[in-house]
Amino acid sequence: MPAHLTLTNRTYLALIVGAALVAGMLVILSFNTSGKSAIMDEPLDPNIATKTVLLAAGCFWSVEFDLEKVAGVLRVVSGYAGGTSENPTYSTYVAGGHREVVEVTYDPTRVSYSNLVEYIIKHSDPTDADGSFYDRGGEYAPAIYYETEEEKKEAESVIAALDAMKVYPKPIATVVIPREDFWPAEEYHQNYAQKNPGHYAAYRAGSGRAAFIEKYWADNANEFILREPSSNL
Repeated sequence: MPAHLTLTNRTYLALIVGAALVAGMLVILSFNTSGKSAIMDEPLDPNIATKTVLLAAGCFWSVEFDLEKVAGVLRVVSGYAGGTSENPTYSTYVAGGHREVVEVTYDPTRVSYSNLVEYIIKHSDPTDADGSFYDRGGEYAPAIYYETEEEKKEAESVIAALDAMKVYPKPIATVVIPREDFWPAEEYHQNYAQKNPGHYAAYRAGSGRAAFIEKYWADNANEFILREPSSNL
């Protein structure tokens, strides 16, 4: 299996875990509580002073799907970051050294940067620096991006606090790196879980992501358990 999991290979994974489809559909129904889409058709409220952050935690289908349920998150766009090429596509981003990421637009009066860092770490395998579940390679490695030194300190503080809880058997390996250029992925990748619920349910169940999150966080996965501000963690 090549390091980059192509759409064809993802489809193959969905087929070989067809027996998990019913369970996967239950996962979809239990997780998809907000009804929000990954890219909303209506414009953002100009009266809200929004902020954005890039986050990476493996397959952007799943990262988008999980983050769009967070109260205060207004928009989630799947795409590519970093690398050395311009305007990467799904067929070229790996060769260009890019990583699958999502760009999150959020209302900082409702959810903080630290909250989002905690949330994405708890909805991934942050101990795997070489990929994410079934998807292998640096293009799927977890990462938190920062724009300011304050954000860098916040992200590092959240990671240190979660590490200190000893929830995982291995240290958290998620890197904290400066924000890079972001290119949105093709339209068919946006809001993938809602457009293709059967395929996505089987993919998510087969990849092991849902079981991993349940094993280590259970009901706490969707709760912010760290104190604010993060500098006091």
